Amino acid sequence: MKLAKALFGICVLLVSLVLLVSQSIRHNHIEVFEAGNISTEAVEYGTSFSESGTELYFARSHDAWGSGAMKSFIYFSKQEEGNWSAPQIVSFSGQYDDSDPHLAKDGNSLFFISQRPSSPTVPLSADIWVVDKDSLGMWGTPYRMHEPINSVYREYSPCTDKFGNLYFASDRTGGFGQGDLYQAQLDNGSYNNPINLGRAINSSTGEWNLEVNEAGTLIIFEASQREQNISSYGDLYISFLSDGIWSIPQHLVELNTSGSELNPHLAQQEKFLFFSSSDSLNSPVTNLYYTDFSSINQKYKQTAIFVK
Repeated sequence: MKLAKALFGICVLLVSLVLLVSQSIRHNHIEVFEAGNISTEAVEYGTSFSESGTELYFARSHDAWGSGAMKSFIYFSKQEEGNWSAPQIVSFSGQYDDSDPHLAKDGNSLFFISQRPSSPTVPLSADIWVVDKDSLGMWGTPYRMHEPINSVYREYSPCTDKFGNLYFASDRTGGFGQGDLYQAQLDNGSYNNPINLGRAINSSTGEWNLEVNEAGTLIIFEASQREQNISSYGDLYISFLSDGIWSIPQHLVELNTSGSELNPHLAQQEKFLFFSSSDSLNSPVTNLYYTDFSSINQKYKQTAIFVK
């Protein structure tokens, strides 16, 4: 019995050391983005930058992180003379629960998640919406994407590659777990039916917020309840596409903590990786963080494993 207790104590100590080391590694290389202005004592998540890197869209909520009743709006900030402006709610947000903005490559369309009503015959759920700029560069009226892009279930985290193909997460039926990742290819201006990215990416637990690179050959996503997870809520993973096969997702140890890591976003020609984090399990807020992506990309690309 004494030996068992001693071994248990050693295991606890080792786990604690692993967490401390991972936290130390993380904070030596990762910075909070615009503390006090964009990253505040509220909940910020879901960044999307313009191609120039001078315009930013993100979601903010003043409810506690993980409260279950969190309502978010989409905010906008612009960099002028090296300084980021105080964020303002965009013209099409501020009434309904809106989140996960994704600015298309041309900067003229923005995808986002909303729980706003669309018609009396469509059940209310978290769906993918799009808003376009008019000839004066002003945002118009958002419209809900059609089925089967949307469903009666919840959709999350839309993003596109340089070809216009749409990627998103959904907890719809027919997947492998609680939530899966999907792709809908753009074909002659219309989206084909979404295709599940398969067992290489999706698991029996949950895959949620995601980002793809411009070529559509790299994906970073949040996964919950995997064996490698530090957090019971969600950690970030990376996978690469080669010859139509996704590599086994690798746990991004440099980024993950005991809190929630989510909403990855590649910015400035994929030089930087932005993401949201609550830093610790009981934190009531999330902030925006960023790090150099080149070393992360190189490291995990070298160790990628493809299984046919």
